[in-house]
Amino acid sequence: MGNIPKGSCEEKPCFTIKEDDFLFSKKHEYKVQKFLGEGTFGKVAQCLNSDTMKQMAVKIVRNDLDWAGRRELAMFDQLKKLDQDKNNLVRFIEHFKHKRYVCLAFELLDIDLFTFMEKRDFEPMHVCDIQSITQQMLVALNALKSIGLVHTDIKPDNIMLVDHKLHPLRVKLIDFGLASKVSELWCGCTIQPYGYRAPEVILGLPLNEAIDMWSLGCVLSAIKTKNFFTKDPDSSWRLKTEDEYVHTEDDYTIKFRSFFHRCTSLNDILKTRPESIKDGSSSKDRQAFSSLLKNMLNVDSEKRITPSKALQHSFISRKQFSHYSKQSQMEQSTNKWCYVFLTLIFGTTALAASGKCFNMFTSQLLTLPAFPATGHKVDDTK
Repeated sequence: MGNIPKGSCEEKPCFTIKEDDFLFSKKHEYKVQKFLGEGTFGKVAQCLNSDTMKQMAVKIVRNDLDWAGRRELAMFDQLKKLDQDKNNLVRFIEHFKHKRYVCLAFELLDIDLFTFMEKRDFEPMHVCDIQSITQQMLVALNALKSIGLVHTDIKPDNIMLVDHKLHPLRVKLIDFGLASKVSELWCGCTIQPYGYRAPEVILGLPLNEAIDMWSLGCVLSAIKTKNFFTKDPDSSWRLKTEDEYVHTEDDYTIKFRSFFHRCTSLNDILKTRPESIKDGSSSKDRQAFSSLLKNMLNVDSEKRITPSKALQHSFISRKQFSHYSKQSQMEQSTNKWCYVFLTLIFGTTALAASGKCFNMFTSQLLTLPAFPATGHKVDDTK
C-alpha cells in the first residue's frame, strides 16, 4: 500500500460527532437527536433547533472532505434563484461550520422513495400515483434546467416524501452534493449511479440536462415493476435469475411466461392485459405512461423529451384515471383530515402510539356514504 495522505481517514478520525451533541451556528443551536443516514461524504442527522423547537435535517460533512460541503453550498447559492417549495426542491435553511465540520441545515422530510417502496414490498405503484410523482419531478427538472444545473444523482433514494400522512405522495428532490453546472460537464466524465446512468455518459458523448431525464425515466420504471432484484450475502444488488423470479412470484408468472417471451418491445406488452395486472388501471392509462416513458428513455439525448415538453404530455395532463385513483384520492384526503382531527384531540404522541386505531377509524369512515357534491356535477361517463 502507498503512503497514507496527510489528513486522511486512516490518519485521524473523520467523524466524531455523536447523538446528543450540540452543533452551533451563528444564529441557532442544534441538538443531534439521531442519525438518519450515512454516505460517502458524511452523515445526515435529525436535529432539534433549540430556538424554534423544530426538527431539522443537518448534513454533516466529513472533516477531511470539506470541499464536498463547499461544492454543495455553491449549488444551493444557485438554487436561491428558485422558489424551492414551488419547484419541489428540498428547502435549504442555512450553512455553518461547527469545529472542523461543514454543516448544511435543511427542512426535515419523511422517507425516501426507495424506503417507501421497500415498506410495501416493492409492490408496483398505480399509474395515478406515478403521475403525481412524475409531474412533481418534472417541475423540479424544469426549474434546474432554467438555471443551467444538472442533478446527476437522481435515484429513488434522492426523491423524498415530504409527509406521507398529511401530504400523500408530495415529493421533493434532495441531495445536490454531486450537482453541476451544465457548462462544467465534459465528455468522458463518470457521473450518475450505474442503474440510472444515461447512454451518453457511458459512451463519452457530449452531456447536458437530458441525463437527468434518463435517470428519472429509470426511477419511474422501477416503481411500476415488481421487485426484479435480489441482494447477495455481500449486500450487493443484482438482477434475479429466471428461476429465482419464478420461485418468488405467484403462478401467474408461469401462466403468462410464454406470452412475455414473445414480447420484443413495451408496445407488445400493452397489447394485452394479463390477469396478474391488478392495479385497476385502464389500457389508456398504461399507454399514456408507456408513451412518456419511451420519450424519457430515448437513447438519443437530442431526441429525448425535455421537462417542459414532458409536462405537456398526455400522461401528465390526464385528469381522469380509473376508479382506483378516485378511491385512492378519497382515502388520502380522508386520512389527512382524520389525522389532523385526531391530532388536535389526542396529540401527536398519543396518536402515533395508536396507529392501528387510526387506520381502523379511517377505514370505517370510508364505508360511509359520500356527501353529495355541490356547485356542479361531474360526468363520469366521459
